[in-house]
Amino acid sequence: MSSFNGVSILGMGHAQPTTVITNKFIEDLGVGTTAAWIEEKIGILTRVTSLPLEYIVETKNSDPRKATAVASTSPYELGLKASQMALERAGIKGSEVGLLIVNCCTPKFIAPTEFQKIATALNVTGSAYNVFTACPAFALHLDFINSFRRENLPKYVLCVSTATLTHHVNYNDRTDGAIWGDGAAAWVVSTQKNGRLNLVYSSFMSDPTRCDAVVVDTFKYFRQDGRAVRNFSVMQTVKLVKQLEDRFDINWERDIFIGHQANKTMLDQIINNREIPSSNHWYNVDRVGNQAGAGAPAVISENWDKIKSGSKIAVAVVGAGLSWGSALFEVV
Repeated sequence: MSSFNGVSILGMGHAQPTTVITNKFIEDLGVGTTAAWIEEKIGILTRVTSLPLEYIVETKNSDPRKATAVASTSPYELGLKASQMALERAGIKGSEVGLLIVNCCTPKFIAPTEFQKIATALNVTGSAYNVFTACPAFALHLDFINSFRRENLPKYVLCVSTATLTHHVNYNDRTDGAIWGDGAAAWVVSTQKNGRLNLVYSSFMSDPTRCDAVVVDTFKYFRQDGRAVRNFSVMQTVKLVKQLEDRFDINWERDIFIGHQANKTMLDQIINNREIPSSNHWYNVDRVGNQAGAGAPAVISENWDKIKSGSKIAVAVVGAGLSWGSALFEVV
């Protein structure tokens, strides 16, 4: 029997820049790494960026403040494209959205910010504001909506996560330059109309005492305590997945797992621990890089036409904050 609690995703969308950074490109930057090392250590083959490759070669992004000026697109533009795809799949117009919530850890402006520009472009006349974390944004937004009394929510809620992390990458760093990609994802949620994905369960937690473990500096570079964050991410994701397994009827021969798209080798550790077959592990980090909060929902969006009725989709995401969360869907 379904335990559907009244939160449903009607449509999802994603958007990514078209410029591709290969491992060979990073090797040729001469920063002390090789394409083979990158593939072995993090399992990422390519990542996408809104920065011109010539700019990266010439400057290695030595002054991140200049990245926005040369970029081919912005977090707002990526978020808008993802939103338009999600709205089209949901079969509604922007003017029907009663609430817009946006996550962006790389805003171009303090004001107007991305939620205001996206709302204006889509003709959203309802409420709009930021609900912000970083990588676990998908879980945060779903759990935030799930906490409302149903009668207090509008018919349609549009959620967006967008970021251009490559603007904050030091391309003299052999590791950071290989991790990040730019991108956005969006999802239309309703508590009054059933969609393809019914939310069975959601959670979101954080530990603010560890906030300095991951930093995205507005005017400088991304930085993190790499080994500690990696260990935390793997262990916390395993714990989240096990909690879902213990509480719900999950069959990994049928159901789908999607983790935070940090890197491929971390995801492999997680699925090996939980004995999840690779065929039911969906990911995109090997192609587009770590897109922060857009990663996990973009994976679902990319596979929108492959979703099979009767299966479940388990999502577990972790990231800056430090924070973590999960969501379990039944596919109808």
